[in-house]
Amino acid sequence: MKKALYLTAMVAWFGLATNAQTTISEQLVKGAKPKTQLGLKVGYNWSYLTGSEDGFKPGNQTGFMAAIFLSPTKKKTGMGYRTEIVFSRQGYSFDDGGKNTDVLNDYVYMPHLTTFNIGKVVQLQAGGQVGYLLKSRGESAQKDTTLTGLMNRFDYGFVGGLEVYPFKGIIVGGRYNLGLGKLYKRYESTSTTPYNPLPFNPQTTDFKNGLFQLFVGYRF
Repeated sequence: MKKALYLTAMVAWFGLATNAQTTISEQLVKGAKPKTQLGLKVGYNWSYLTGSEDGFKPGNQTGFMAAIFLSPTKKKTGMGYRTEIVFSRQGYSFDDGGKNTDVLNDYVYMPHLTTFNIGKVVQLQAGGQVGYLLKSRGESAQKDTTLTGLMNRFDYGFVGGLEVYPFKGIIVGGRYNLGLGKLYKRYESTSTTPYNPLPFNPQTTDFKNGLFQLFVGYRF
């Protein structure tokens, strides 16, 4: 099943990349200079866990995101393509014996999106993304704990959302990220087994990332 999901993600990425190359090639054939749009975004994250574990009820977590995007385009309406690099701080929280602990995960994601412009004001977006975990930590009033060793470093999934362009260059938008990769990895119990401060066994869970984003930005 996991291999099938990876294959599906790769096929989707290849199709999107081919679409982008076709757009640029068409412009070159017609003698037009390819128009490339660059933009920046910053925003607010509201994240949670999908999946469940007996006796464990995770809470939501807030964070932030920052992104840069590149979008070869040829017209104001119709289909297009965009690729992004996104830094995202997300995670979850839990009650550890009356003490609140925040789990903060820092990722770098690369979404590859098909876009569809509705007039000059609204753009719908959908596609896939891959991500890499930079670090994970648990924060409480008493101490901070490193959790990176318990987690899978790679994540992947689907994304979808929309952007609105109320004024020239200004971006206002929202997006939902559905993670398909398991947060925690399986490992052999040895003398180097990562320390586990969490109130559950990570190896038995099927937790994945769920994330809503709201952002503002500017396209050049």
